[in-house]
Amino acid sequence: MNKPALLLRQTRENLVETEFYGYIVFSDENKQIFAYGDAGDYPFFHRSCAKPLQAAFADELGVFEYFEMTEEEISVCCGSHTGEKLHIDILKGLLEKGGLSENDLKCPIIPPLNNFDGITEFSPLHNNCSGKHTLMLLTCRKMGWKIENYLDFEHPLQAGMYEKIKSLCEITTELPKTLDGCTAPNFATPILALNRAFLNLHRFHPSITSAMMAHPYICGGKNRLDTHLMQISPYICAKVGAGGLCTVLNTKISQVFTIKIIDANMKARTLIALEILRQKKWIDESSIDKNLLNEFFDYGVYTETGVRTGKYEPQFNFSAHI
Repeated sequence: MNKPALLLRQTRENLVETEFYGYIVFSDENKQIFAYGDAGDYPFFHRSCAKPLQAAFADELGVFEYFEMTEEEISVCCGSHTGEKLHIDILKGLLEKGGLSENDLKCPIIPPLNNFDGITEFSPLHNNCSGKHTLMLLTCRKMGWKIENYLDFEHPLQAGMYEKIKSLCEITTELPKTLDGCTAPNFATPILALNRAFLNLHRFHPSITSAMMAHPYICGGKNRLDTHLMQISPYICAKVGAGGLCTVLNTKISQVFTIKIIDANMKARTLIALEILRQKKWIDESSIDKNLLNEFFDYGVYTETGVRTGKYEPQFNFSAHI
């Protein structure tokens, strides 16, 4: 049976108020180095961590070259964008390349994650998964597949993505399946297999990881963990997923870790990811924007008027593994 570990504790006036449990799994060249918590072979759905892996199928079929996609266009298709104007403009241009429109997208109409423009009418483009869906449609266009049912599990697009994910994860057995929040098929694997997938992604599809790292804001946006992790290191490729997931690849040394927070708390996921980078010395804090560290990666607990009353305290130490 899988056993999550205590990863982060929140105190207020030195009294423990909240504790966050989950897993951290580290891998190197497809082998587990160490872990906090015992996830065993329990399969977790990849959620949006799957987006770069799904994009690998399009890359394999030559979609990037066929539509002369730029790094910015690849990046927005691999990420969970915040629906800002620059994201929407890139996606509109991509749809035009395929003779498509936003009406062809099957992702739900929801408000953008960041509505800095104050818009009141939304389209499927504002869904944070519309980049993934756009690339799915372009793949269908390139291959001559029907677009009306591109989300069906039996559609050649989804069947191909499923096999590609299994290959990247180095799994031959059948995977549990479900519908993601955006209604696209999503699959589950053990955490270690997800780590393998990101190592293989960088090995066999470097155009994807390179595009994400070169354009982290387009891949996500303001106040997105994966965006900020990629902004603080030129060697980090990161992707978050709903359900408390975050996978972080160090492309310089070919190591990767995945975090799974049991209660999916986003603040906990953020601070745990940063603490891992600090302890593993994957970042140079002297070169990081101090506002970013002090605002997004703040360990303090505050009142609504800004008085600090407590702190978040990591409960793991990698000193024995460095």
